[in-house]
This record gives sequence, C-alpha cells and structure tokens, in this order.
Amino acid sequence: MERKRTHDGSGGIAVHTGRGQGVEMDAGAVRARQQPSGLCRCFQHLAERADTGRVCAIRFGVLQPLQAAGQGTDKMAKRGAKKGGCGKMENNEPQGLTEANRRTALELIAQAQRREKAVKGSGGKKDGKQKLSLVCLENVEEEEVSWLYCPYVPRGKLTLCAAYPGTGKTYLLCYMAACVSTGRSFFNLIPFGNEPEKVIYLTAEDGIGDTIKKRLRICGADMKNIYTVTENKSQLLFNSPEIEEYMKDAKPALMIFDPFQAYIGSDVDMNAPNKTREQMGHIVELAQKYDVAVVIICHFNKNGKGDAITRILGSTDIMGSCRSYIALGNVPGEDDTKFMSHEKSSLEKKGKTILFEIDPDRGGIVYMGENLLSMDDYTAIRNKRRAKAAPAIEGAKEFLVNNMPEGRRLAQELMNLAKANRISDASLQRAKQELGIISQKTNSFPSRAIWVLPGHEEREPETKQEELSL
Repeated sequence: MERKRTHDGSGGIAVHTGRGQGVEMDAGAVRARQQPSGLCRCFQHLAERADTGRVCAIRFGVLQPLQAAGQGTDKMAKRGAKKGGCGKMENNEPQGLTEANRRTALELIAQAQRREKAVKGSGGKKDGKQKLSLVCLENVEEEEVSWLYCPYVPRGKLTLCAAYPGTGKTYLLCYMAACVSTGRSFFNLIPFGNEPEKVIYLTAEDGIGDTIKKRLRICGADMKNIYTVTENKSQLLFNSPEIEEYMKDAKPALMIFDPFQAYIGSDVDMNAPNKTREQMGHIVELAQKYDVAVVIICHFNKNGKGDAITRILGSTDIMGSCRSYIALGNVPGEDDTKFMSHEKSSLEKKGKTILFEIDPDRGGIVYMGENLLSMDDYTAIRNKRRAKAAPAIEGAKEFLVNNMPEGRRLAQELMNLAKANRISDASLQRAKQELGIISQKTNSFPSRAIWVLPGHEEREPETKQEELSL
C-alpha cells in the first residue's frame, strides 16, 4: 500500500499489519490532525485497526518498518519514503522532523512496540489479549513493602499530595527532595536507606532557577543528586517515552510531578475513569518496575465542598491508583502554621498529622509538632469558627452603620466606641471589610484617618488656574 498523492502534493498515511492487511488515511484527514495530540489519536486509531500494530510508513517520517514481517511490508515502507520525500530513521529515531512531530513519532513507536509485545504474548491472537489463568495463592510469594518515608511515602507506588494554592505544597516537596538527596530525615522520619539518593523533580508551573532551585538550596539539598527538565517542559506526559528513560538512566528514589494535571494530557478528560485509568496505569507500572516513589501534586476543586477524598480534582480512579495520600492546609486561627495530614494509607497504618511552618531563615521547613486531627477536622473547626463569628460580625456591621449617619467618621472615634460596646477589633475589621468601608486621610495636620461608607466619598476640588489681568 503506498501513500496517496493529492492535488496539493501532500501525502496521506499508510499503516500495514504485515499480514497483507492495511489501513489508509487521506491527506485531508492528516491536515485536520496537525496537533501532536490529534496525531496521537489518529495513529493510535490506525494502529488499533492494524491487528499487530506494525506501523510501516507514516506521514511524518517514520518510514522504516517498526516490526517488519515479510518483504512486502519492507518494500512498501521504502516506496512510501521515496515518494513522500520525508526523513529517515537513524539510531531508532526519526530524522528531519520538528520537535513536536519527533516526540509524537517516538510515542507511536513505543505504542506499536508495546502492542507487538502483547500480541506475541497472546500467541498471535487478533484481539491482542493474553490468555488468563487462575493461580493458586499457595504458589504466590509474599513481598514486603519498601518505604522512602514510612508510612507516608512508599517506594514503587504512587503518593498523592493535594492542597489549595498557596498552602506550601511545592515548598514541602522541595524539602522532601532535599532530604532524599542528602539522606537525612524528613521531619522526624528516618529514611530506610539513610543514604543520599537521586531525585527527579518535574514541574510545569514554577520556574526552575528562580523558584525550585532556590527553595531546594534553602532546604539544604545536594544539587548533584537532583535532576529536572528545563526546556519544552509542557510536552512531557505520563506516557511519554522519556519518563521511562529518565527512571532507567538516573535511577531515582523519588520522582515528583508538579502538578498532576499538566502530565495527564490536555485531551484527556480527568473526570472520565476510562481515560484517566490508562494514564495512571502506565505511571504505576513504571514506579513498580524501577522501584521509584512517585509523588504527584494535585489541586483541590474550587467549590471547597466534600471531604478530603472527594475534593480531589478529576475521577476517583486518580485516588484509587495512589497507595498514599497526604493533604496540606493552614491551621485555623494560626496564620503561619500549616498541617500535613495523612488521609489515605493502603499499605500501613496512617501516620500522624505533622505541623510545620515555612521560614527561609530557618532552613525552609520548620517542624512544629504532631497531632491526630485530620483535614476534615480542621475544616469543621474553621467552619465552626466562622459560624460562631457570624452574629458578632453582623452586630458590628449594624454598629458601624448606626454610628456613621453622615457616611463618614474618624476611625479612632469608631474604634473607641466599639471597644465601649464590647465589639472586638477582629469583628470590627471584618465588618468594615464586608461593608466596603474605605479609609481616607484628613487634610489637616497632623492628618487623621477617616472611615467612609461606599457612596460618601468626597471628590478632590478641582484646581482652578488663576487668571492674570493683562
């Protein structure tokens, strides 16, 4: 099967199974899928229709057969290459492509090789499914769980770290990476290996030089043991072949994805279990294969409803793929203290909630103690505080309106009156904020603060130019 020619000279796609069967797509369909994500779906669809996944010639330069079977297949690929005028394969990589299309081609090669492996394992069955057989548990050997930091971060498994923006999750993960790189304790948790190990920190949000490396330095990291990607960061996905290459080459003990949403793919619906399951399954397999503790950082949903589990963005399959889940938040009533609660532990008894502060002058993360409160406990405490404060705030709002008949009054007078009426400063300030009261300065010397209700602001008098008689 050869590539089709169109009137504008662009080519189509030829995919052959090596069994005399082929699938073809015209050039118009190719042009409609120029984006890498669209190309992946396009070729994935074609490869699925080709029962062994042997892709022999494609539009963007993968011209030699991936798993050639038969002379006809090999000749077809060469014929397509000659007519198409595309690049060629060198060192098992397509040449003469743009970076985006090169990455797409590599992913397609990896997919085709996995499909070929599955077909061989199934004895050549067309559906590609392996024969399933029962195994007696007496013949299954028990395995001990290995830990990076017990019971919060297991090796060879996925750990989820979730929080709202601004609660210090990136700083905390930089601290964890620094601990692994130097072989020291994470808070009061002694590492099992107690030796410096490698870390891969992948981030699609923060700058490497101005944020990640700076925080790692503050936390005392050994930079020689930490790796990252600085260019084309947005192109990496969980199923990108580079991810396995990084694990194989660097042999890290810890690999961090920050945030999770950036690596699942923009064309994947996070709320669809069948879509997220494939992506999560791939990274789970890699973590187990290379004995890497994989930590994925995730955001909570914006509505703030639900418990610690259901607040996670996306499908429940995301949570189901993780063996451990830690949640971060601010301790109610304490501006600087944060908590790290252990919300899920499938391999060991849940750990205690750890309290900490972020202070660059004291090593970045400062241990403040432990307790047994969960994230839901802290949420209940916060809601109770708000409900308890609501009547006091409403009373303070009524006080302000009644004592500002002209819509404005000296701030100090209002504070003195509020104190005489046993209204706390916190309730007064909260009422001021909710009423939209603004502060202005008097023109007198020394100037004094005036609180002004909305709609009672005074405009500055316009300056008039003095007229001189000539």
